[in-house]
Amino acid sequence: MPSQLRVALVHDFLNQYGGAERVLEAIHELYPHAPVYTSLYDPLRLPLRMRNWDVRPFRLPKISLSKAYTFLYPVLFERIDLSDYDLVISSSANFAKGVITWPGTLHISYIHTPPRFLYHYPTETDRRKIRFLEPFLAPLDNLLRIWDYSAAQRPDFLVTNSKETARRIKKFYGRAAAVIYPPISLEASSRQSAAHDSQSTTHDYFLIVSRLASYKRVDLAIEACSRLGLPLKIVGTGREEKKLRRLAGPMIEFLGFVGDREVAELYRHCRAFILPGAEDFGITPVEAMSFGKPVIAFGEGGALETVIKGKTGTFFDQETPESLASALVSFNPSGYEAKDCIAQAKKFSKKHFQQEFGEFVRAKMGEMR
Repeated sequence: MPSQLRVALVHDFLNQYGGAERVLEAIHELYPHAPVYTSLYDPLRLPLRMRNWDVRPFRLPKISLSKAYTFLYPVLFERIDLSDYDLVISSSANFAKGVITWPGTLHISYIHTPPRFLYHYPTETDRRKIRFLEPFLAPLDNLLRIWDYSAAQRPDFLVTNSKETARRIKKFYGRAAAVIYPPISLEASSRQSAAHDSQSTTHDYFLIVSRLASYKRVDLAIEACSRLGLPLKIVGTGREEKKLRRLAGPMIEFLGFVGDREVAELYRHCRAFILPGAEDFGITPVEAMSFGKPVIAFGEGGALETVIKGKTGTFFDQETPESLASALVSFNPSGYEAKDCIAQAKKFSKKHFQQEFGEFVRAKMGEMR
């Protein structure tokens, strides 16, 4: 790819660090000089390594109610001037895919999911379930769905994180999307030592790493482990934390925000990782497997594409504490080989993602020319 290629990246929000931001970071490493256009930017909520990027946020009034601008985001993204670029890569779960590019510009959009709030998937806040807001939000959501469909037709090519999300894209946008699985963010410092630890160290707790949002269904794991008297460590913060703490029994430990090094140690020494809710993809189970740990996951969504039943983990069938508790009772960690989990996780390495995504971009640039 020519060195003089002019590249711009576009991302919905840069005021948190989650799976979408990890994907953006991996793409930015491929194009380190590319500016990043976004709506909201809070560098203090991002890793230090991301704070020297050329980030170009919207100029919005500094109030805490950022969601109040939802109806403005489509217009603001459409107004970004991208006329100077040969390649635009948008990273979108909401509005970034709707940027308008010039005829000679290649636009590739990595779709993390169609907007969950527009298509009635569970979200972090679920404001649409508040009865007195419904008369106001229903017509607005209808207009946003019309815009969202139109916006999804603008990129030249779509890429997504799982077959599950690709099915949603086909359903709501009528378009095919190439599946390039996102990269895990943590690497075991030594694959061999991870495998050795799994055989030689006493593992006395289950682990969850998640935002504490209602749709993540952490409550199921808390109820199941509390009933069974099983130790559970929970890494993460979120608006549901107070509610979840009230549910928790004495064997449940909330660790809050934990740095990468500490998370790695928690993965390394846990008995197994629990994924209690359906995810679009779900990177944390893959991270757990990279440390040789099996996964107990709800049997829907992206986990079906990453966890191999009976080899790297097991599934429970219903999103209830009883179903999860049954899986926990029958779970036998000695029935899983660390080397199998590690081998599965290698398919989702950052190196593999960057190679596959880079080849995809080069191929589409070649087609365009």
